[in-house]
Amino acid sequence: MKLSICYFSILVLTPCVFVNGAELQKDLFDLSIEDLFDVKVEGSTLTTESLKTVPSAVTVFEYKEINRLAVGTLDELMPLVPGFQSYRTASSSVHYPFSSRGRRIGSPASEILILIDGQRIEEPRVSGSAVIMPKISLNNIQKVEFIRGPGAAIYGSNAMMGIINMQTRKKENEFSFSFGSFNRKKAYALITNTMGDVTLDLFSQISDDKGDDFFVKDTFSGNRIYTDDPRKQFDINFKVYSDKTRLSVSHNQFSSKNFYELDRISNGINYRKGQLSTISFKHAFNWLSVKSHFWSSFSKSNAEIASQLTAPGQLVDFSVPSTDDVFLIKAILNDYKQNKVQWHNDWAIKENANLKFGFEFRHIKAPEGYSLGNFNLEDLSNQKYPIPYFGELSHSVVVQLASKRDILGAYVQYQQSVFESSNLTLGARYDDFSHIGSQLSPRLSLVTQLNNNQSIKFLYGQAYRAPTENELNLVNNPVIEGNLNLRSETLSNSEIIWLGQWSKTGLSIGYFENHFKDSIIQNSTGNGLIYDNAEQEDAKGLEFELSHEVNENWLIKGTYSKFNSKQDLSFREATELASLMVNYQYHNLNVNFISWYQSSREMAVESSNKKRIKLDGYWLVSSKIQYKLTTHLDVYFQAKNIFNEAYFTPPANAVLEEGVANRGREITLGIKWSF
Repeated sequence: MKLSICYFSILVLTPCVFVNGAELQKDLFDLSIEDLFDVKVEGSTLTTESLKTVPSAVTVFEYKEINRLAVGTLDELMPLVPGFQSYRTASSSVHYPFSSRGRRIGSPASEILILIDGQRIEEPRVSGSAVIMPKISLNNIQKVEFIRGPGAAIYGSNAMMGIINMQTRKKENEFSFSFGSFNRKKAYALITNTMGDVTLDLFSQISDDKGDDFFVKDTFSGNRIYTDDPRKQFDINFKVYSDKTRLSVSHNQFSSKNFYELDRISNGINYRKGQLSTISFKHAFNWLSVKSHFWSSFSKSNAEIASQLTAPGQLVDFSVPSTDDVFLIKAILNDYKQNKVQWHNDWAIKENANLKFGFEFRHIKAPEGYSLGNFNLEDLSNQKYPIPYFGELSHSVVVQLASKRDILGAYVQYQQSVFESSNLTLGARYDDFSHIGSQLSPRLSLVTQLNNNQSIKFLYGQAYRAPTENELNLVNNPVIEGNLNLRSETLSNSEIIWLGQWSKTGLSIGYFENHFKDSIIQNSTGNGLIYDNAEQEDAKGLEFELSHEVNENWLIKGTYSKFNSKQDLSFREATELASLMVNYQYHNLNVNFISWYQSSREMAVESSNKKRIKLDGYWLVSSKIQYKLTTHLDVYFQAKNIFNEAYFTPPANAVLEEGVANRGREITLGIKWSF
């Protein structure tokens, strides 16, 4: 509480420091409502459009706004977006899966497609990004487009519940260093160089913290024990580009230890580390009156997970030779690869009509995943007793079967202005997954401008998500098994959105309905879980977004989401979301407050999804104060979770008896130099 009082004292006193500083430049932190309205959206239709005309529910953040917020990673930004939520689970200390419109069943969040500069960011093994690339940094991001609703008519599988389309910063020279709570240290640099028509951009970031301290219930003894959640992260992104050609290379890696791993606490044993590397090449060219580009990319992921499965003595009567040792495992999930080739075409048929079409091929190669253990994991999974004991982590068991997948896709989209003030979009994509089947994803939308300030959008679309390699091929797992007979899950979406923009105010209200078929769920077998298809309840919801510029110094933004009918299989998701942002700027000072609310959730207990307890909802408040010392030098003071709120979120499985603890107040002091 003393820290909170001190923080607010800084807010009150800081403006007095520079009121008489006439030599300081005016409005260096200027952010107006016009800046928010003037953003362009590209990810929805691959056409540059405004918020008023784009045929989707979209929220956009540009770097100019992100830089003012007390957020550093993508998951921290999500609570400020209607319909989006992200929270910590017990799968890992760095695991913050996310969802759109209250629907998430699996941990990797593979229902939402993430793109960075057009590159799919996903682990080929699970077709999601939340596990292999957690805590995506925003320091190198110029723009983030949160697109709610289906996008499969353009992107195919995984763009089922939404798309997060990000573009990296260009031609920046910048260095930043920060330190703070949990002995956290972070540094990043952006360096650029232009030689003739060619530009080289380099971004590199490293962060390290020793973790917060927690006093939680031991998953093995039932006693309360201390644990922490240290983590490290390293990112590097290099791109070289000219007017028509771009080559990009990126590498991201992280490591964490202690806290929960696979829903179990074991200090000194638990750890996780992962790597995702990508390389892509894009070249644009014209033929006849068609603008085209060719795209080729490659990605590779590696992961290693260590955890403790049993309590001391739990296997003493079920092992040979008999031992009271704990069951330790180390899963090795390396060399998962994905290749992609795409040919995209853009044909301006006439002034008010445009046709886009393209072809895509992806190949996934998933080798055998295996686990090392001091007991026989295969016998434990199949309940074959007694279980052989080996003393060391020397016994290897396959935990995911090897597989290969070819995906062929073709898409077409037609857009035309009709009735003078309306825009029509028609589109469809056909995909064929080897050994799984094919899907057709159509799209239809009509956007009508009612007058200079208001527009209304009528949207319909279908999307799907093909089963991932781990959902099909998991074996010898004591918790969940794969299912080779899985079918793709599908979505039909309808929504209507009204949007108004005036000189100082922007307002958007949307209503959606989602209808699911063949949802991929985790079904109980009596002895564990298995991936299966099932019918799922429909979902309906309301989304609200407001922006208002009070005067040249004050800007306010707010969001509210309510899911009127939420599918029972997503009981871990909150049904009511809200956020508030207040920004004050005066010459070289910027003060920003953000607050967000997520309503109560449920968590499964006693190894059954049907037995649940309720976790309370929570409000969190964070703030960031920035002061520009010179044109090129900024300092900032940031506080996340200012009031040190103790809140708990649901684990992914039904092993724990209480919710997952989250980090408390986090204070950071930093400096940023542009050169």
